[in-house]
Amino acid sequence: MSAPTIGPQALRLFAYASARGDWTVRSACEQLATSVEEVEQARRQLLGLGLLVETPRGTGTADGTETAGEHTARATAPEAALLRLLTAEEEAAAELTEQIRRTRERIGAVREVFLPLHTARGTGPGAEVVTGRANIARVLGDLADVATSEILSTHPGAVLPPAALAEGLERDLRVLGRGVSVRSIHLRPMTRITHGTTHLQRLRDAGAQVRIASILPFRFVLVDRVQALVPAPQSDSGDAMTVLRGEAVTALLVKVFEMCWASAAPLETTPSGRETGLSAQQQWVLRLMSTGRKDEAIARELGLSVRTLRRVMADLMTRLGVDSRFQAGVAAVKMGLLD
Repeated sequence: MSAPTIGPQALRLFAYASARGDWTVRSACEQLATSVEEVEQARRQLLGLGLLVETPRGTGTADGTETAGEHTARATAPEAALLRLLTAEEEAAAELTEQIRRTRERIGAVREVFLPLHTARGTGPGAEVVTGRANIARVLGDLADVATSEILSTHPGAVLPPAALAEGLERDLRVLGRGVSVRSIHLRPMTRITHGTTHLQRLRDAGAQVRIASILPFRFVLVDRVQALVPAPQSDSGDAMTVLRGEAVTALLVKVFEMCWASAAPLETTPSGRETGLSAQQQWVLRLMSTGRKDEAIARELGLSVRTLRRVMADLMTRLGVDSRFQAGVAAVKMGLLD
C-alpha cells in the first residue's frame, strides 16, 4: 500500500491552522485566497491523517467570527498524529488477525465434522484414479491441506531426484507447521544418497518421525485415517495413483503401516549416508534383481520399458565390472546395498 501524500493546499491549511487556533473555513478562504471547496478538500485530508482534530460545530470562537454549523478543527502536533495513525493500524491488524483466527476455527470445525462423512460415506470404499505427475502432486497438496491430525506414508522405489524431494518436503513442513503428526518410512538406499540423507534429516528436524526399512510393500499416503493415495491397480506406469476414501479400506492400510513401522529402524540408528558411485535407479535395480524377479516385473516396478531397463542393467554391470546377474548380486552384497 502506498504512503499517503499531503498536497500543497493541505500544507498551507495546516500551517494556517497551527498558527491560529480559532480559524474557520471562511477565514481560511480569505487568508489563503482559495475557494471553499479547496479548503474543505485540504481539511478532509488533514483530518484523515490526524493532523487536524474536529471541534464541535456551532460553537463561538474567540472573536465571534464562527457561525452556527460551520466546520472547523484544531491542528495537532505531527508526532501525535503519527502515533495515532500507527495505533489505528495496529488495532486494525489485530482485528484482522482475530477475524482470521475465528474463520480458521470455523473451517476447522466444519472440516472435522463433515470431512469424515464425505470420505467415509456408505460401507463401500470410494476410489478415484489420478494420472500424471502434475495431477498427483496436486492431489498430494490437497491431501496435505485437509490433514488435521495425522499423515502416515511409505516410500519404496528409487530415490527421487532432489527437486521432487524438495517439493515433498515443502508440503511436509507446511503440515508440520499446523501441528499435524507425520510418520514416514523410507527404504535404506535413501540413507546412502547425499540428497536423500539431507532430506530425511530435515524432515526429522522439523518434527516428523522417520524410520528406515529394508523392504516396503508399496507406496501410500494416508491422511487422518480416512483418505489414502495408493498405486493404481493394473498400471505399468508410476504416473498413476488411486485416491481411496472410506474407513473400510484405510483401516487395512493403517495395519500395514504399523507392521512396517514396527520392523523399521529409527533414522538415528541407521548408517550415515555415503556415495556408492551408482545412481538411485541403478541401486534399486540391484535390489530388485536380487529378489529373482523377471525383467518385465522389475520394469513395471520402476515404471520403465523393458528395453530401457535392460539398458540400465547393461550400464550397471559395466560399472560393477561383472558379466551376469549372479555376479551383480555378489557385488551388491559387498557394497552393502542389500542390507
